Amino acid sequence: MKSTAIKKEIHNAIDIIDDKDFLKAIHLLLSEKSKQYTYDLNEDEKKELDSMRKEYKAGKIKTYTVAEVRTHAYSKLKR
Repeated sequence: MKSTAIKKEIHNAIDIIDDKDFLKAIHLLLSEKSKQYTYDLNEDEKKELDSMRKEYKAGKIKTYTVAEVRTHAYSKLKR
């Protein structure tokens, strides 16, 4: 089922449901899920990220994929 169809079904269900406690619970779930978190970096954090980016572009530091990190971590756990 596509997202739009699910949204329509939810909307229709909410329109006909008259259980206040149930609707409050749904409201709580939706409000938590729809929150957008923002985080502002301070100047020191921005400088650190800029410095790391320059080093990465210059080839001075190496990055790892999530798969590489996971493989490495699992290998350490098996020992």
